[in-house]
Amino acid sequence: MSSRHKSMILTIRFISLILQKKQKKCKSVFNFQGFQYNNNMGKITDIKEGVKNKERLNIFVDGAFSFAVYIDTALIHHLKIGIELSDAQMEEIRRQDSEKYAIAIAMDQLSHKMRTEKELRDKLRSKEIPEGSVESAIEKLKELGYIDDTNYAQLFAQELLQKYGSRMAVQKMILKGVPRELAEETVKGTAQDDDVIAGYVARLRQKYRNEEPYKAKQKMIRALMGKGFEYDDIRRAIGGEEE
Repeated sequence: MSSRHKSMILTIRFISLILQKKQKKCKSVFNFQGFQYNNNMGKITDIKEGVKNKERLNIFVDGAFSFAVYIDTALIHHLKIGIELSDAQMEEIRRQDSEKYAIAIAMDQLSHKMRTEKELRDKLRSKEIPEGSVESAIEKLKELGYIDDTNYAQLFAQELLQKYGSRMAVQKMILKGVPRELAEETVKGTAQDDDVIAGYVARLRQKYRNEEPYKAKQKMIRALMGKGFEYDDIRRAIGGEEE
């Protein structure tokens, strides 16, 4: 555990002890930093450092685990052992923290490679983050330019068209979460080097060199269509009309 983490947790525990003494003097209702706490509400009985993520704290209410928050969230909301929170207060704390959690997960995903909006949304939902927090995080990241499906589509189309025909490129982009209309427009507007299909044709001619010309041609056409090339482009590449 880092010295920063130890210091923060010790501070939280120290203030908790002071607060517990105050509660013994006043067992009815009291206000703290704008919140009203009632002795009949759930009481924070323990705060533990996260096992996997040292930046998060596990909050236990009435002896059982209730929720996890970032250290700064705990400090902002003055979460300490001994204080009591209503269901509404805990829900609001979870909501605010879940948005931070969503952004942190999304940024970790983006640190490895570009992602589409759909990919990130699916990842956040898989973490069972509340839908409102997912959408809020997505919108903030879009505003900051971290999520840009148009830019993603342009770069991905250039990469795909070095290996596949336009139809296959569109299909693979859609699988990554690029909207169909955007995928089709981007691929249509991205030039493909003639050497791509020419390279396939050369390899296929070699592969089927011992076949009868007509059968070899049919096999080449099927193979190239399987790579997503348009029929007219295939005919031009292999030469002549289909027999």
